Amino acid sequence: MSKKNISLIQKILLLSILILICVILILLILSKKQTLQESKLKPINSTFKMEELLENQNAVFKPLEADLSQAKVDEKEHFEANLSQKNALNNESLATDKNLSEDLKELNLSKKQNQNLNLEQNLSKNEAKQENLKLVVGQKPKLAIIIDDMANEEQTRSLKALNLKLNPSFFPSHTLHPNTPKLANEFEFYMVHLPLKALSFQNKMPVLSPEDSKEEIEKTIAKIKDEFKDLKFINNHTGSLFTSDERAMRKLYKVLDKYHLSFVDSKTIHNSQAPKIAKEMGKIYIQRDVFLDNEDNVIYIKNQLLSAVNLAKKRGYAIAIGHPKKNTFKALKESKELLKSVELVYLSELYE
Repeated sequence: MSKKNISLIQKILLLSILILICVILILLILSKKQTLQESKLKPINSTFKMEELLENQNAVFKPLEADLSQAKVDEKEHFEANLSQKNALNNESLATDKNLSEDLKELNLSKKQNQNLNLEQNLSKNEAKQENLKLVVGQKPKLAIIIDDMANEEQTRSLKALNLKLNPSFFPSHTLHPNTPKLANEFEFYMVHLPLKALSFQNKMPVLSPEDSKEEIEKTIAKIKDEFKDLKFINNHTGSLFTSDERAMRKLYKVLDKYHLSFVDSKTIHNSQAPKIAKEMGKIYIQRDVFLDNEDNVIYIKNQLLSAVNLAKKRGYAIAIGHPKKNTFKALKESKELLKSVELVYLSELYE
């Protein structure tokens, strides 16, 4: 064999040995890798076995669950106890309120003029009792239009000719208009327009003044009630001075209450004390919302009627006041289509 061949064989053997060594190394590496993977899949030692972990978990969370469950039970029992206690207190409060209401009815509020008491009735021991009015609003908006200063037959005829459901308010009988009680009886519903002392306006008729005693006020109201048998509502003619006087309004309200009459505030001044006294007496406060004819102009009056109608639609009801003037009657006649969008009512239908 030649040296060349021997050298070739040696190279082949050397290469084979190197390849074999590489294969062995690869096998060793793979074996090591498999061993590591198997070690990861093996259960952890006995100190940290899954069962012990579960037991430890239960040991930790079971007391918490028990506490939570007990807390829910305690909360439920506490809620039920509170509810029971509240019901008992409410029942006791209702009974107390009822008794208190009955007691307050017997008080003479003239001894407590500065207290605001919300009572259903406010009468002295010698005064007659009167049920309170309540506001009645239906599905269709209601509008009550009061026509003040009613005094003579011509005004009465003109008002009737409109064929509208209006609320005439007549002056008390006087030498200037002695027939107002008779004229009022021609209507299904009427009011009395009571002259009260103004800040500056001078009435030709007798007026009630803040200085008048309760007895003097009662004398006037008793005469009115005697002449106007079916009278239920009185509103003020002028009266900016009188209605802004708290003591005067308290006297008037007490007298009106005795005669089962309700006061309608014409709102001739912004600081009328009627709302305060009405609340003190436990009465509903009734007030004028819109003046129709501050300007004796048909277009102006129509616009005021529109304002009253819109207020009634927005709030459910409104009260407007006008006067027996030619232009007022003309505006009312020409606004009949507008007025069909509301229900014209008597005050006795709005406040029952």
